[in-house]
Amino acid sequence: MLSVFWTQRLHFGPASRKNHAMAYDAARHRVVLFGGFDGLADLGDTWLWDGAFWTQVAETGPAARRAHTMAYDVARQQVVLFGGLSGVTGLDDTWIWDGAAWTQVAETGPSARADHAMAADDGREMIVLFGGVDANELGDTWEWMARPGRSGRREGTSLVVDT
Repeated sequence: MLSVFWTQRLHFGPASRKNHAMAYDAARHRVVLFGGFDGLADLGDTWLWDGAFWTQVAETGPAARRAHTMAYDVARQQVVLFGGLSGVTGLDDTWIWDGAAWTQVAETGPSARADHAMAADDGREMIVLFGGVDANELGDTWEWMARPGRSGRREGTSLVVDT
């Protein structure tokens, strides 16, 4: 029988918080933590856990927030962050972490929300987002997926006119 148990690690890292988000970055073998609420204010810090130590990284990135979600995009090898709350304002922005920096992705998508769920569907190479809260409880489902690329380069191509 497999023995499973919790082991407490030394705490030299992020300050106490709640409503933060974490995701495992499989390409870089790190857990990424962003934001949360420390009891006084929303936080906008990024931390990496390598299995032994926490390291604070990224001086710029998403606005401070809480109640957001993050998941790993296996197709693009990036962590995706969506939504949450900044103060009392709902957020509908999407950010990607590439292991070195955050980049805001200008895409249409779900409406502003907090307390939603997001998980990777590695088999279909997409992320699924469900529900959350704006002024009401939400029950919608969204998928974040890689779109086929359109390269300008082609080899051995031909064109035909269809009159």
